[in-house]
Amino acid sequence: MSLAEQRLKELDIQLPAPRLKGRGSAPYKIVDDLLFIGGVAPLDQDGNLAYTGRVGADLTTEEGYNAGRLVGYNMLRLIRDALGDLDKVDYIVRVVAMVSGKKGFGEIYKVADGFSDLMTEVLGDRGVHARNAVGASTLNGNAPIICDAVIKIRK
Repeated sequence: MSLAEQRLKELDIQLPAPRLKGRGSAPYKIVDDLLFIGGVAPLDQDGNLAYTGRVGADLTTEEGYNAGRLVGYNMLRLIRDALGDLDKVDYIVRVVAMVSGKKGFGEIYKVADGFSDLMTEVLGDRGVHARNAVGASTLNGNAPIICDAVIKIRK
């Protein structure tokens, strides 16, 4: 069992099943030694949004943080599906976290921390990444947070 898989077991984290995107797009793409993962939402085991609405209006910052963690679970599942093993992650290069918040919501970074904290809990230093957290008025399906990532693959 890989170190990252062992860490998931220790944290009692079960990753959700992957969900396919529409025609013309894919959940991820590998180019050379980089894995690009498109927008990942906080989906539950059935592929439905577990959280909806704007943070600061419909959801608390803590609920937004938890939605960010769920995005992380979905992201880890895609990474594992793409690479076959989470230990093939050399490091996460960059993440863009888009957060739907009410007008003037100033804790976007705290919502995005839900995702980032999970990455470092599971991957250690390999999970530390550059991040851009931006606010949005509305995201697909009324999701509170969607993240994409670029990951360096270990050769």
